Amino acid sequence: MFTQKPIIMAPMAGLSDRPFRRLCRSFGADLAVSEMISAKGLVYGDRKSRILLAPDESDQPHWVQLFGSEPEIIRDAAQIALEAGADLIDINMGCPVKKVVKTGAGAALLRDPERAEAIMRALNRAPTIPYTIKIRSGWDNKQVILDLFIEMAATHNAKALTCHPRTATMMFSGRADWHQLADAARNAALPIIGSGDLNDPQTAIKALTIPGLNGIMLGRGSLGRPWFFQEIKELLLERIGWSPDPELKRKTILKHGKLLCEEYGEKTGLLLYRKHLAWYSKGLTNAATFRKRLFTLTSFTELESTIHELFPDPA
Repeated sequence: MFTQKPIIMAPMAGLSDRPFRRLCRSFGADLAVSEMISAKGLVYGDRKSRILLAPDESDQPHWVQLFGSEPEIIRDAAQIALEAGADLIDINMGCPVKKVVKTGAGAALLRDPERAEAIMRALNRAPTIPYTIKIRSGWDNKQVILDLFIEMAATHNAKALTCHPRTATMMFSGRADWHQLADAARNAALPIIGSGDLNDPQTAIKALTIPGLNGIMLGRGSLGRPWFFQEIKELLLERIGWSPDPELKRKTILKHGKLLCEEYGEKTGLLLYRKHLAWYSKGLTNAATFRKRLFTLTSFTELESTIHELFPDPA
């Protein structure tokens, strides 16, 4: 799976759902990871967790991310996910959001390497579970544990490790330390994937050239821009400056709305769509006026008409 350098859609809570994964895959994302799913929720039969587990037809292979802090629960949840059609399990050990951290999951595991290793050990004891790990470089600048986690992941036969080279306390402020990640990746005994601040094709391609790095993962840079994956691949092919024309953007944006309404029903779908439309309209003429109008529109038909105004038919 990681023999070449894939360009991967990152797991983003509330964002990397089936509709958005399908769009990103259609524009060249080599792999896409589900939004994170509670391991405990799966084990105890939570309906929402099971819904999040469902694959899209484009999810080939189907890469599912779990979060939790109890080794046996995570192992059992991984088995449930595999039985439901997952091909690969990612364990979130990097989410810095408070409601995740306070449960001992996500980035809290960066402060508890013994528990993190116990999770890896439990997964490794079940040889039918192919798994990966996603981390940040440490909890804070006083506790940088990237090399330690790479060593543990390799020891316990993880298939790959993804690192966003910020500390948990940084959240999304400051700059990702790609030099630190490059140093760690150079001698790593398992595939390393890099994520963080990859917001333009040139920067993404530069990351792909880092020795020892086996792929990149795009998160916030793809919001309002599912065609970002194709922009990178076109530049790799030396097709300089490729960008979707207004008609392709409009069709993609409308398709996203239709997929959301099909997935969640029109009422919930429109609420989610508004969030994405704010990203889609960023930087466009009349974007501020458009965003204000979003909250006055109550049907997909009204939104469709407004989107046509934002991206008019070519003359």
